[in-house]
Amino acid sequence: CKSSQTDLPLLQECPGNGDCEVEVFKESKLILKEDNTGITEVTLEQDKDFQVVFVKYRDSTNKAYSEEVYLQIPLRFKEIHSENHSLKNQKVMFGKLCDCPDKGFEKINSGVLKLINLNDYISLHLEIKSNKSQVVQTIDLDI
Repeated sequence: CKSSQTDLPLLQECPGNGDCEVEVFKESKLILKEDNTGITEVTLEQDKDFQVVFVKYRDSTNKAYSEEVYLQIPLRFKEIHSENHSLKNQKVMFGKLCDCPDKGFEKINSGVLKLINLNDYISLHLEIKSNKSQVVQTIDLDI
């Protein structure tokens, strides 16, 4: 009997000498809770048509600071190229977790997403421009 172990995808370069963690949630979609101040919570719900890529950045010097990026993509696709306004189709979320004035989550509407399904793996390139100051701006990884 052989146990199956999934390797977590590695971020090709973690910015700002921080620690980065990447997870892929198969058969999941993003659920956003919002109020008049904006997005208050990001959760996952089961959905056989989507998968969610989650990237967490932790500052190695300031332990109270971290950033999170969520990306919802279809489970089956050949190639996706989205830029700026069309990023809404993929649900790209950026969150800043800290004791700072611009903390919280926002939908990313400015940036570039390139996904190529190469059968064995998915090549992902994401550039995001947030309204908040940010450390994570570019994500390159193979899923």
